[in-house]
Amino acid sequence: MAEKTKSGRRASKPARSDLFKDIERLADRFQDAIYHYDLKSRNFQFFNKAFKEIFRLPKNTGRRISIDKVMPKIHVDDRAAVLNAIDTSIEAGLSKGEVQYRVAYPDGTIRWLQDRWIVLRDRKNRRPLSLEGFIRDNTEMRIADTQLIHSRQKALIGSYIVQDGKFRYVNPEFVRITGFSENELIGTDPLNLVHEDYRDYVRKNAVSMLKGRSDTPYVFCVRDKSGQTHWVLETVTPVSHGGRRAALSYFMDISELRRMQGNLSALGLMIGTISHSLKGCLTGLDASLYLIETGFYRNKPARIEEGIDVTRLMIDRIRKLVLDILYYSKERELKPEIIEVWRFAGDLAETMDARIRAANITFETDFSKKAGEFCIDSNILRPAIINILENAMDACIEDRRPLAHRIRFCARGDADHVVFEIEDNGPGMDDDQIQRIFQLFYSSKGTRGTGIGLFVTRKVIRQHGGSVVVESKAGHGARFIITLPRRMIDGTASSICQD
Repeated sequence: MAEKTKSGRRASKPARSDLFKDIERLADRFQDAIYHYDLKSRNFQFFNKAFKEIFRLPKNTGRRISIDKVMPKIHVDDRAAVLNAIDTSIEAGLSKGEVQYRVAYPDGTIRWLQDRWIVLRDRKNRRPLSLEGFIRDNTEMRIADTQLIHSRQKALIGSYIVQDGKFRYVNPEFVRITGFSENELIGTDPLNLVHEDYRDYVRKNAVSMLKGRSDTPYVFCVRDKSGQTHWVLETVTPVSHGGRRAALSYFMDISELRRMQGNLSALGLMIGTISHSLKGCLTGLDASLYLIETGFYRNKPARIEEGIDVTRLMIDRIRKLVLDILYYSKERELKPEIIEVWRFAGDLAETMDARIRAANITFETDFSKKAGEFCIDSNILRPAIINILENAMDACIEDRRPLAHRIRFCARGDADHVVFEIEDNGPGMDDDQIQRIFQLFYSSKGTRGTGIGLFVTRKVIRQHGGSVVVESKAGHGARFIITLPRRMIDGTASSICQD
């Protein structure tokens, strides 16, 4: 029956036909396909122009068409997924459903579609009656996504996609940086890779970028599979992955850059330290020349002798500084030789004896010919141990307490190791000084020290496979214990030491 109008009259059939045509024309203007599918008859009872175009239906297709005419247009590999998605939304009592699938044309062209629908049900028994939906052509987006994935695969920086707090995609460079395989990463929490000290920082910065409040990349530490730390620079942006919201991150390993920055800072500090030390030596040389010149003019031999002593002292400091810098700046391959312990220790004692006694410090030695032999590079180990002896001498000279200062130097050994001990009764060191004494550029001598000597000393001892330990208390002197293997470990020894 015709429907009644507001005036009580029923609408005529031509009026209803005109209204339906208006709805059709309006639907045809949509870029997305629109349809009404009746479940009982398995017919599409309404569809627009875009629907015809997507499925390439004949121009003379009527207002209704069976699903059997449409289904062959869908890619053969996707048909089961389409039917399963429809059945699931109907049988589970859902109000809507969706599925992605492809249509394949005879010329080989493929189009990617996103199909979404609502389920219309009987009000009384909730029996499903029909589906009303729209289909969007996602082909261009799919191609863009494929190209994006391809570019990420070839990218020189790491990238990954996170969805629901889990890795959904990782590119080869990200796999290389982290050391984990793709299978080990997918489905895991990205924050597990982040150093625990930076997790809150990373979370806050990522959220800020995703919400558009910040566009500044952030730097933090991650640990790879082996436990090694990497510094990374990261930026994130919201994307769609699988039709759902996700986060795309670009992830650059800047560890080498950080190391370069650290090296540049150390270089600047070293140049400043060396310049200051050389300035002090040059000032000392100026003073020595003044003493020598005035000694000649005034015929005072004692002043000339004092000037020569100062000159020797400054030259010795410059020589030591240059040797420390040369060793620090370039790794030197060891040239080991077998040498008797007592002969090596005796040479060190002889070198320092006159200088220590000239400072009114008692110098005690304790080593015998029974100490045996060991394999070392004496050319670099010798100045390293002399460095410790000089530090003991300087500590005693600077000690203002009224006591008889002494330095004890002894050597002993067992079947596998040789141990040198250098002990003084100077002012000693507190815990903070002990912790920092081998750090590069740290010096307890103020302007007279460079902070390179003991750093190089420990480096040389470690290169020989040995160790150096400091025992000290403020006001109670210090003892350095140097332990060296008689035969250097593999990788640092030549064949002469392994015979």
